[in-house]
Amino acid sequence: MLSLISRFNGLNLSYHRAITCHRISSSPQSRRITLEDKIGIRPKPKRPMSAFLKFSSNIVRPNLIKDNPSLPITQVTKIAAERWKSVDDDTKKKLAKEYQDEMVGYRAAMVEYLKELSTVDSKLLEKHDPKLRKEKLALKKKRFELGCPKRPLTAYLSYLQTRRSEQGNVPYKDWVSKMAEVWKNLDASEKAKYVQRYEHDKAAFVQQMAAWEKKMRDSGNAHLLNTGSHSSQRPLVN
Repeated sequence: MLSLISRFNGLNLSYHRAITCHRISSSPQSRRITLEDKIGIRPKPKRPMSAFLKFSSNIVRPNLIKDNPSLPITQVTKIAAERWKSVDDDTKKKLAKEYQDEMVGYRAAMVEYLKELSTVDSKLLEKHDPKLRKEKLALKKKRFELGCPKRPLTAYLSYLQTRRSEQGNVPYKDWVSKMAEVWKNLDASEKAKYVQRYEHDKAAFVQQMAAWEKKMRDSGNAHLLNTGSHSSQRPLVN
């Protein structure tokens, strides 16, 4: 019983928030101030409403408000939840399909949005938006679970890795600065070994990534592509 009450309260709260945001954002005099407004960057794509929220907002609420303009939002929520229980499966499936299709577009729009943000703005947005940070981590985890090829180390980073045991107690920043100078003055024939290895690994990575991206498109996971850091379309540099 407590579980059912908790689920209903969660549904009630989510619906109430969605309707409140809709009311505020639809008013030109009092548009809701978003996080993006506060930190001075363009707004994110709008996340689509779930099947239930779409049913509540587009089907139930207009008729209720028309007949009862003063009906409290809490009462609207209760009525919508009760009516949702009796909605036929075909309608629910149709609304769920619409939501899934809209989510594909939303994810693609978010990928483009994040790609267009500057590095500073992207980090600033993630810092103030835990939900976005969580979504990006989940996306990264999903790509890993589905076998996304790992980008090869550059020639310099590969060389750095072979010398890592020599760092000792030297602070990492100081050691890297020192090794950058060593790499800069490294004998050309010695440096060529690392460059050639990287070129070989890079060619293999591009092929593997292209095959993985095709697999993702064919399996309906196109939203996992073109996130900027791993795409086969992104140029690789030494």
